[in-house]
Amino acid sequence: MTTQMETVPLLVTLGHVGGSGFVLRFPVEYSDEVLALLDENNIGHNTAMELSADQPLWLEVVEVLAVPGTVTASLGALGSVIKTLVKRHDGKRFVLKRDEFEVEASGYSEEAVERFLEQRVRDQAKLDAETRRVLGIPDEDAAE
Repeated sequence: MTTQMETVPLLVTLGHVGGSGFVLRFPVEYSDEVLALLDENNIGHNTAMELSADQPLWLEVVEVLAVPGTVTASLGALGSVIKTLVKRHDGKRFVLKRDEFEVEASGYSEEAVERFLEQRVRDQAKLDAETRRVLGIPDEDAAE
């Protein structure tokens, strides 16, 4: 007899335009554990609020884009947080989601999780550039 594993969503959504991080969304019951792992890995973070009550997922802004030159290390640390969480809950299926793209976190190396997160960095840069273009704000790189 086979049983279906519980699926735990881990959504890595883009942060605010020009911000320094992503929004990590996960079930509320994992909040204490995830927050402790972020602290252990020296990842700055703060809890965000949704505009409506009873949201099914916790929102934590993770500061992985804050200091130029440290993004790779920050992404590695966040990848380590995700892999540790998955290992601790063997028997549950953790799914990383990015828009319509999703990857099962268990069975993936930290490097694969980091590549997933690196794509989020590129997505955030595109969003920032497009927002500046639409608002008529000069490109920061062009001003130098």
